[in-house]
Amino acid sequence: MVRRRQILAGSAGLLASALAGCTAGGSADSESTTPEKSETETPTGSATEQTTENASQYTVEIEPNDPYTFEAVPETYGVVSGPFLDMGMALGIHPSATTGLERAPLKFYDLLGLEFDESRITKLASGAESGFDKENFYAADADVWLIARATLGRYVSWNESDYEEVESQTGPFLGTTLRFAPTAAVSNEPNPYTLYEAFEKVATVFQRQQQFQAWQSFHDDLMSTIESGLPPEDERPTVAAIWRGVSPDSGQFRVAPLHRLGNNTKSYVRVGMKDAFEGRYPEGPIGYEELIDVDPDYIGAVGALTSSTHEEFVDTVVEPFENNESGQRLTAVQEGNLIRSGGQYMGPIVDTFSTEAVAKMVYPDQFGEWPGAVGDVPEDQQLFDRERLVDIVNGNF
Repeated sequence: MVRRRQILAGSAGLLASALAGCTAGGSADSESTTPEKSETETPTGSATEQTTENASQYTVEIEPNDPYTFEAVPETYGVVSGPFLDMGMALGIHPSATTGLERAPLKFYDLLGLEFDESRITKLASGAESGFDKENFYAADADVWLIARATLGRYVSWNESDYEEVESQTGPFLGTTLRFAPTAAVSNEPNPYTLYEAFEKVATVFQRQQQFQAWQSFHDDLMSTIESGLPPEDERPTVAAIWRGVSPDSGQFRVAPLHRLGNNTKSYVRVGMKDAFEGRYPEGPIGYEELIDVDPDYIGAVGALTSSTHEEFVDTVVEPFENNESGQRLTAVQEGNLIRSGGQYMGPIVDTFSTEAVAKMVYPDQFGEWPGAVGDVPEDQQLFDRERLVDIVNGNF
């Protein structure tokens, strides 16, 4: 069993004792590796949630789960690959259990000097999406699982009694769906929350409401900067957002819709881009002919800002598109408008870097040229204050 980290249940002003501290961080990316509806409004919490940080007992409701009453503030948590890892890190709380971290946003933490120690983590699975073992959940013994049953259900064949058994010996499953936008295929199962609405729920689980408010203010400042620099709506470009990797030579692409509830494509929505497939979103993979038919101004590689270095992105996406006979027919390829964003792990930290990156890639005249690597943005051209972000993570706000 991993050693439990001590989390103070008192005021957010005591958060400096959290694990996420500052170490000598470098640029992991450079060395090794008006939107539809903005989230500038403050999300509203459930009426069942206690908002007093000194409460000894409090109830949190996170759809689609039943309300859960905590007798004490959780000290440990487990996640699968997704935005809840980044939410925990944004609150200065190191995860105690995860799945595989091969695509996790560790380079952003390195860049900020935030400690992330894999040796202190119990692995729930051998990879990000396979190799799950129930015994690993028992070994991790997390106080709360920020994992949606629907998400875990894609990788395991557990029934209700399996979940109840794990919960009876560890903590509750309180995750929610927060990744894809509703489409015709899943129109009845949209994400129940935006990123910051879900983030507020997580902050309530750990009784860190003041810290969440600091994040909300930080986010609002960034969005104010972005929105004030956007061109008129009729001058904003279209984008085809592609997820599950971009392999130009395969001729097969999966297009993700732009929607305020689509967490993996939110960076494009934030900078006011238009969906090239609006009104005719494909249900399955498409080929070059469909891409050429809509001929987007930009092609966005969803997740590549996190999973690839600048050099890898050029080698595996940009140059193969430019060298492909069909790819050469696309306006986005001809004009060098191949961009990348965060995706699967889009929590508050990743979202901040991704929003800045996409704004610079699409509107360099307004926001400054994109240098290629996340860590290479000159200090005087940064759209958000890195030190302020770290201060919020460390509880200094």
